[in-house]
Amino acid sequence: MRRPPLGLLGLVCVAASAGPAAGQQKAAGLPSPYLQNVFPAGAKAGTFVPLTANGNDLDGPTGLLFSHPGLVGVYEPPPPPPTPADPKKKPPVASPADAEKAATKGPHAFMVTVAANVPVGTYDVRVVNKWGVSNPRAFAVGDRPEVNEKEPNNDVPEAQRVELGTTVNGGIGSATDVDYTLFAAKAGQRVVLSCVSSSLDGRARPFVEVYAPDGRRLAGGRNYRDGDALADFVAPADGDYLARVSEFAYQAGTPDHVYRLTVAAGPWVDAVYPPVVEAGRPTAVTVYGRNLPGGKPSPYSADGRPLEQLAVTLTPPTDPAAAARLAFRDRVEPPVGLQDGFEYRLAGPAGPSNAVPVFFARGPVHVKKSAGGLTPATAEPVGVPCEVVGMVSRPNDRDWYAFEAKKGDVLVFDLQAERIGTKADYYLSVHDPKDANKDLTGEQDDETDSLHGANFPSRTVDPVAYKWTAPFDGPFVVQVGCREAGIHSGPRTAYRLRVGPPRPDFRVVALPYSRHLPTGSAARQGGTEAYDVFVHRIDGFTGAVTVAANGLPPGVSAKPVVVGPAAKWGVLALRIAPDAAPFTGGFTLTATADVDGKPATRDVRPAAVTWGTGQKSDVPMSVRLTQSLALAVRAEKAAFALAADADKATVKGADGKEAKAGSPLTVKQGEKLTVPLKATWFTPADAAAVTLTMERTGPENQSSPFTVAFPTAPTKEKPEGTLSVDAKPTAAPGRYSFAARGDAPVPFGRDPKAKATVPAAAYADPVEVLVIPTALAKVTATAGPLKPGAAGDLVVKVERLYDFPGEFTVALDAKGVTAADAKVPAGTSEVKLNVKVDPAAKPGTAAAGVVRVTATFAGHAVTHEVKVSVNVVK
Repeated sequence: MRRPPLGLLGLVCVAASAGPAAGQQKAAGLPSPYLQNVFPAGAKAGTFVPLTANGNDLDGPTGLLFSHPGLVGVYEPPPPPPTPADPKKKPPVASPADAEKAATKGPHAFMVTVAANVPVGTYDVRVVNKWGVSNPRAFAVGDRPEVNEKEPNNDVPEAQRVELGTTVNGGIGSATDVDYTLFAAKAGQRVVLSCVSSSLDGRARPFVEVYAPDGRRLAGGRNYRDGDALADFVAPADGDYLARVSEFAYQAGTPDHVYRLTVAAGPWVDAVYPPVVEAGRPTAVTVYGRNLPGGKPSPYSADGRPLEQLAVTLTPPTDPAAAARLAFRDRVEPPVGLQDGFEYRLAGPAGPSNAVPVFFARGPVHVKKSAGGLTPATAEPVGVPCEVVGMVSRPNDRDWYAFEAKKGDVLVFDLQAERIGTKADYYLSVHDPKDANKDLTGEQDDETDSLHGANFPSRTVDPVAYKWTAPFDGPFVVQVGCREAGIHSGPRTAYRLRVGPPRPDFRVVALPYSRHLPTGSAARQGGTEAYDVFVHRIDGFTGAVTVAANGLPPGVSAKPVVVGPAAKWGVLALRIAPDAAPFTGGFTLTATADVDGKPATRDVRPAAVTWGTGQKSDVPMSVRLTQSLALAVRAEKAAFALAADADKATVKGADGKEAKAGSPLTVKQGEKLTVPLKATWFTPADAAAVTLTMERTGPENQSSPFTVAFPTAPTKEKPEGTLSVDAKPTAAPGRYSFAARGDAPVPFGRDPKAKATVPAAAYADPVEVLVIPTALAKVTATAGPLKPGAAGDLVVKVERLYDFPGEFTVALDAKGVTAADAKVPAGTSEVKLNVKVDPAAKPGTAAAGVVRVTATFAGHAVTHEVKVSVNVVK
């Protein structure tokens, strides 16, 4: 890919070519730095390299922010225009418009220093400038010599020569761009060519081919993993070989189409089997790949190339908290990003291999045996609970496993393949072994849900985790099948099947608030900075999750946000004090919740949008996990602030009466909460009408526990507004947070004399509301006939609602009948009251009364009443 010099005229030229036509459109609003691409997209540890960055709103750069302290990027201002040889001639000067365009878009030059102790892997890089800090792009750190692609290299005679074991940083500058690389190999040497692009946030889908000196095509590959390509071959003779890189089908090429081509004879790992291990337990696994030190031939292949195998022992992290994290320095897509695991690289004399993830099991691991289990009659027995790990061992395999269960046992069947990086479509079903045609569950297939349809599209072709109740005493058999079993087999088709009682848990992901495009951070004094929070619920977990910020700089605060019962989404707003000092750096988030009655804390996983969709809000964006969340505070004043006055909030009950909501804000199901809002403009002359909105708590408004409205909105004349929240009668009890957002037009222009109107936004601190249920159980009370003066049992049964686990106090209020108060213990469903009938009671009449059942929810008494009658007989 050809790149111009970094003189002023060159800057203008490249800025024009790297604009919206070549990548993403700039988001409307106040300036917020957007990093579109960097080149090169990596460097060797222990070196320093020049780097260029393109994007939008990048004027006034000051440096780069990396996610590892061993990476440092220093801004290098462009050199002044050269002095002409003829003193009568003026040096070339770009027009003010072109100069501004070059300053805002780039390319901007930086010098990057990579410390020798930075581990091999991929890190986040962001541009820091006068407006804030940009969205991240990927920057790889390697351990091999690196060179940048040199043009011309578009034909065989122009091929760029490199040594074996070199990484070439390149790019596909146009749809028809072709890059040739020449290298020498010895007879019998197995050479692996890895060309990564999508792993580096690149948009290329490279096609890599290898040619012998006589022009014979020896190997080729593409789409090894997403847009990354892989090819390998065994050199037939000593000599030079050609690597050819192109965009598949020659469909596109821009500065965003960066790649890293590594030509090496070192180890390459295709898979670790089993890919799931128990935390803290050394485990024997088989590594499958190419050029494995001491590797032996395996019966499997990948992309038509034979794989080797090597037995090794993995020692997973022993820190218990690691079992709830995913520590992996490479691109992680949303489906995999909700898993827990760690990174594995195989060491070799030519350096370490590529990284592959190994995941943590949630139960004892059972690895499928190599033979048997291929029919219901020969189903392989497994214990419950367990995690079964298998693969398509041979074409058209279907695996059967036998397990025991008692009638009424509740089990979860969670079959994962795409969620552990396997590109295969699996399904499952449970059967009666006495009649294999008797399907007890129906075929469980593709997951239709997504953590967020656009911003964190985690939907996969894996079956949904299926909750099943055994209809009779076992044994039972479960079938696991793969749609592509006829064309794919081997360790890259691995799956994990968890079978066991439900184990509720949660994971949380957060990313800078964005609905259509990548975004960074450009917080202003007095303003707010928002982050989307998404809660992944496991095995039916419905509890409220509280997300809080840690490590914020002075002058920045954040009220924790509560993602309510069964809700998925929330917005965390950082509030910037009017006098907050400028800052650029990272911070973290933690999430807490009660799981099975015990407090649990989870690290929140940062993420970012890499490529957006314009204004198509319902189209999934390209998203990945990142290694950090970044915040930038600048000395410019925000346009306006929005505040909610919880102290003046009111509640309207079912009787129509309005009362103070109290603290904390509390409403019953079916009641309406009203909270005053106020907009404050830092420049009163800029005041305008504010449009108020509320972020949803889940994918569908129809299923939301609340109806939200804004009866009044702030205007220029009257800055007060109101937030109205109706708790539906079906709203799940518990704590919730509401993030009210205000949008308004504000004047802005880089040239104060040429201002235009742009949108600006502000968030109020989350309003936390406790919803109290009107009932926690359905109650029935029955008693048999009793004689005057006699005693008997009154049976009170409670059908618990909302998974309420606590105890109930039961009291009887009836004429002519008495009973001492009793309790329904936690986790049980009935109690017998010893009832005594008044000796003066007349036979043939009914002693009518009321049974009151009371429970305590979040410190509030919830009482249920049911009428009861006792028949008095002779």
